[in-house]
Amino acid sequence: LLRPAPDRSSGTYVIEVTVTNHTPPIQQYEQAGITWYQNGKPVVKEVKELIDGDLYIFPGRKPMSEKSVRLRLIVTADTWEAQYRPEGAADFLTADTGVLPPPGNDQVSIQCYNGPAEEIHWIRFTDFCIKQVS
Repeated sequence: LLRPAPDRSSGTYVIEVTVTNHTPPIQQYEQAGITWYQNGKPVVKEVKELIDGDLYIFPGRKPMSEKSVRLRLIVTADTWEAQYRPEGAADFLTADTGVLPPPGNDQVSIQCYNGPAEEIHWIRFTDFCIKQVS
């Protein structure tokens, strides 16, 4: 799912989605989450990803063993912050932060990829939203 992103030069935006693995990931770099694009190219992603046999929130490589996690990507005119809240937790944690190029032809997506082609793996995305917070 790829959509035009809001004009981040006009404020701070939060993109959120809950990712639930109904089938545990088994293949290196199998992942699901949010990706921010500019001019059709990925700029930053926040995903739940299998790396070297363990699940992590990437970027930041934070351990993630829960089946469900709420992902939150906060974007401003020139920065991003990746936050996550494991299933059952009350507060969001920061995984990583970084710099974005100037606004222009931005898009946001929810996606999953790198799953094994010969198996069926189910991922559920729920409560996707984009909201302006300032």
